[in-house]
Amino acid sequence: MAALVQTDSRSRVVLPGHPDQMFQMQENADGSILLQPARIVTEAQAEYDETPELQELLSRAVASPTKKQRRVRA
Repeated sequence: MAALVQTDSRSRVVLPGHPDQMFQMQENADGSILLQPARIVTEAQAEYDETPELQELLSRAVASPTKKQRRVRA
């Protein structure tokens, strides 16, 4: 489905049906522009996503019972 869009005086364009989304933009040699949906991921999240051992370790930690200690308020 092709749609005609026009930039405004500040080089902005409205993408109907895509409110509040982030895209990575690539301008190709032929002048075409490719927009790919994108999201920002922290380094810690990327490490978790790429490391099955870390996922297993953290899953076990979350599932393990913890000893509850009484807090003494001053």
